[in-house]
Amino acid sequence: MLSIVPLGCYGSDLENKKSISMLVSPSIVIDTGSIMSSLDTDQLLAIKHVIITHCHFDHVKNLPIFADFMLSLGNHSFTVYTTENIMTQIMDHIFNDLVWPDFTRLPSRKSPTIKFQPIRFDEPFSIEGTEFLPIEVDHVVESLGFIIRHGGDTIAYSGDTGICSNFVDHINSDPSIKTICWETSFPNRLEKLATASKHLTPAMLAGELEKINRHCEIHTFHLKPNLEDEIIADTKSIKSPMKIIPMKQKRPITVS
Repeated sequence: MLSIVPLGCYGSDLENKKSISMLVSPSIVIDTGSIMSSLDTDQLLAIKHVIITHCHFDHVKNLPIFADFMLSLGNHSFTVYTTENIMTQIMDHIFNDLVWPDFTRLPSRKSPTIKFQPIRFDEPFSIEGTEFLPIEVDHVVESLGFIIRHGGDTIAYSGDTGICSNFVDHINSDPSIKTICWETSFPNRLEKLATASKHLTPAMLAGELEKINRHCEIHTFHLKPNLEDEIIADTKSIKSPMKIIPMKQKRPITVS
């Protein structure tokens, strides 16, 4: 069984609506927008593998604090999986000893809190029996989506993206994919903003769904929390045979 638990599924923070963090297993999380406010101490200590889709703040927000937490509770370490380019962005702009200490050298270079594992587009890697195929998606910075497999179960995960033929092509070439997590950040009236920032509206998502060669279950995420009701109303107007479900925090997305 493959299950993703959205700890946070919004494109920002507002009241109890949290930025992106997707728990793939007790030890694996995609992005760190809200792990510190969503998990207790034992659950945080269980995380050993952190996958970063891109360097935008809502996706890396808790990464520095998580590193400090792991170090201060007894030299615990974890591995960050991302591309070399995104790794450089994180090191240059976060762990630069100005914004935050360099946790690739703390408590020592031989025993760092953070260990980076570079990954490459279209080269699958496995963590504890779960396979991740990194896909280049179309965002304003280098950004990753994934095809995630465990056993015979598969989920496609868009990450942050605008209209992206590469993501669609990967879905269409893999008939095992019946469940797709697809970002939908802005309401239809803000299409110009969505296009400029390389995100999707429900109308743009509808155009992408028309390109898919079979029926899938769609879980929308990365909604701007202050616009959630409007985005959901626009999503309900999509004419598609596919089932479209807005993600809810802590509600698992399960394929079995």
